[in-house]
Amino acid sequence: MKIETLLKTPWVSLRRMIDPDDGITGYDYLHENRCDGKIVAILPYRRIGEKIEYLLRNEVTPPWGWRQAVSSITGGVENNDVLGTAIHEVAEEAGYEVYEKEMIPLGTCRGTKSCDTMYYLYTVDLSNKDKTLDGSGDGSELERKAECFWADSIDNAVDPLVYVIKHKLINHLIGG
Repeated sequence: MKIETLLKTPWVSLRRMIDPDDGITGYDYLHENRCDGKIVAILPYRRIGEKIEYLLRNEVTPPWGWRQAVSSITGGVENNDVLGTAIHEVAEEAGYEVYEKEMIPLGTCRGTKSCDTMYYLYTVDLSNKDKTLDGSGDGSELERKAECFWADSIDNAVDPLVYVIKHKLINHLIGG
């Protein structure tokens, strides 16, 4: 198997895989350099009586258009510490201090067949927590425009990870 880089920026690379033994004569795909293809995605929740609400993120996501898009809390894995990155992103983007024992891992998934990114999925129950941290993001221009909000429906989300995490969360909660 041979992998060659066709184009590279600090954020992403366009790669081509060739493996004649497996019938792959040239398969092009995207690789996220900044995080070595590893991203955490978190959909926190809270219970209000019998109802569940989800903590969603409204942020500008340029490939999805220049308006606000409803998504999950995400971040590129830093120092190969998946759980630590998930905890950090909940604090940085949402303003909630959470701990390892509170984080609920929900497995992994891939986004598309044109990208090798692995998404590490998490949730955390924030029912008995108050926002105590700033939660304004990493200081970048786009994160300064973003905000997290509670919703009882995920129907406005454009991020497919929101739907995957909710499905896995519901299975976790009902023991499935």
